Amino acid sequence: MRLTVTLLSAASAIVLALTQQAVAAPVVAGYLLLNPTNGPSKLQALAQNAANIPINRLYLAFLRPGMTYVPGSNTLEHVGLNYINSGDYGFADIKSKITTLQAGGVEVFLSVGGWNYGCFPYLYTYYSVGGYGTSTPNYYKIAENGGSLSACTEANMWCYTCEPKSEGTVLADFDIFPEPSNSSTWKAAQQYIISKAGGDPPVFHPEMVPGKKWTDTKNNQVNLIPGDGYFVTVNRDPYQDLVYLAKDLGVVGVDIDYEEMWHADYFKNGPSAGPWTSHQTVYKYGAIMKDVMLNIEAIQPSLKVSTASSAAGGLSTNWWGGNLKNIWYNLFKWYPDIYNGIANSGGVNVMTYDLSNNQQFYECPDTGVCSLSQQVNYYMNSYAANGMKALVGYEIGIPAYPDPNHDPTHQLPLVQSELTSILAAQGSQGGFFWELYKPPGQSTNVDATSTAQQICKAALGASTPRCSGVIPQPGGPTNTVSSTSTASQTSTQTSTAVTTTTTTTTATPSPTNPGTCSAAAWSSSTAYSGGAVVSYNGHQYTAQWWSQNNIPTAGAPWTDNGACSGNSGPGPGTGSCAGVNAWTSSTSYNGGAKVTYGGFVYSAQWWTQGETPGSASVWAKGAACSATLRRRLYK
Repeated sequence: MRLTVTLLSAASAIVLALTQQAVAAPVVAGYLLLNPTNGPSKLQALAQNAANIPINRLYLAFLRPGMTYVPGSNTLEHVGLNYINSGDYGFADIKSKITTLQAGGVEVFLSVGGWNYGCFPYLYTYYSVGGYGTSTPNYYKIAENGGSLSACTEANMWCYTCEPKSEGTVLADFDIFPEPSNSSTWKAAQQYIISKAGGDPPVFHPEMVPGKKWTDTKNNQVNLIPGDGYFVTVNRDPYQDLVYLAKDLGVVGVDIDYEEMWHADYFKNGPSAGPWTSHQTVYKYGAIMKDVMLNIEAIQPSLKVSTASSAAGGLSTNWWGGNLKNIWYNLFKWYPDIYNGIANSGGVNVMTYDLSNNQQFYECPDTGVCSLSQQVNYYMNSYAANGMKALVGYEIGIPAYPDPNHDPTHQLPLVQSELTSILAAQGSQGGFFWELYKPPGQSTNVDATSTAQQICKAALGASTPRCSGVIPQPGGPTNTVSSTSTASQTSTQTSTAVTTTTTTTTATPSPTNPGTCSAAAWSSSTAYSGGAVVSYNGHQYTAQWWSQNNIPTAGAPWTDNGACSGNSGPGPGTGSCAGVNAWTSSTSYNGGAKVTYGGFVYSAQWWTQGETPGSASVWAKGAACSATLRRRLYK
């Protein structure tokens, strides 16, 4: 079935409907990256504790941009959500969990896109990473994996610029946002974009079909475009099918996470030396959002729509390539009804993370603006200064950019002091974070539960019961928040201070000095029940509830029982840490010795004892202990 929508009447109706859908309360949102291994158990844990988790919105990530869903079919087979790979592919189970979550006060959105479902490895390598010479931040990947740009092929995943070799990705793991030229709503969206274009003349590219061969006329190469072109075979519009699926699952909204940097770099316009325009990407993204909005009005008018935007997306200054700068600024300038329709409905979520202070590549946006909080506030202020309503984003744990194995010294992780500074400026508006079950990686990084609690208290108030809850672990107990909470809150336009007492159903033992590390070393592959004791990096920890692959730190779900000596794991494990013993302060190491610490392998450059990996130059940081999917945004 195809919808025939009259452009002018639909456009005016959508603007009215979406601008009236103002968010009722500040949003505290978390993304959940699903996979068949533990995605169902994570979603179940969240649903069981819906009333007591410190978020009020959950994004289920990610659906393929080229998805197909026939209304009433009740199957996720061609959706790409990667939840359950048999039967109805998890449709009934997810629908049940959505119902439970929303009954517990947590809005559920379906999120489309993300890094992998938007990265075209060939074009990203040749025109984003390698298109500006050999001195770009990620060119080292080409140098290390192929030696030169011309050596990057599909056989080496175009020198592994979208994902590292350790991920084992193939072309089918990626996708692009399609232009479904046979769809009436897509045609209406295109015409709307063309009618209001404020820059270069719009040129669309329906010939770029996921799963089909395409010729790069700039260097005469023929490549297979990543993605599933099934929607073409069955003559459907993926953006329309997204709305049908959202309706059948009963979610509150849909989210478009657009990260096609390759598109901006390939279709840029301007002088050879720059700066350039990225207007064609504004037009493509605008048409996608318009198509979604047209179908929401026709199929499910109550559905909210949100979008992820780039940190530099609200800037109006010249663009020198390599990112999505100006995209949302120009969308707001030329198509304010689209931008405001999103911002006043589900919201514009600014991915203010994966930032760097590496001045070799001019990665501080202005002089003296280099810390994480300074950069976050700079980018958020760029949206606000241009009248663009937006929500701030936070990343848990070790940032994906810069590469922690290549440039760890210029990473800007979310530590408590930086979180406090960001909350002081942005906290009352709410925000979102990536990702609910992403480990903190280092003991100094703020974990997901603490981040969510602090955002929640700043936005919803310290006395809000759910703000004292925790992110539950799969298979763990049901969390309950005590009915009494002692809280003091001082709130101004620039600062919020919160103190809260929380109780859960699991008792927390008081930290003690256990002396010798008698407990077995913690292992990322072992599942621990509440009460289990492990040793890790010179301390013993007690699990507060069920846990697996959560690095022990002095925070949930682990309680630090104090320093100990002897076995302090993790010992032999999985991934690149297999067979490598954990670092201990009491052991002396010769040059060349390998240890694990904080989830990474380190190599001693010379003899050392008592010098902590990651903070002493004697240790060279190597690979992470286990591979994880990444979501990146480059400025």
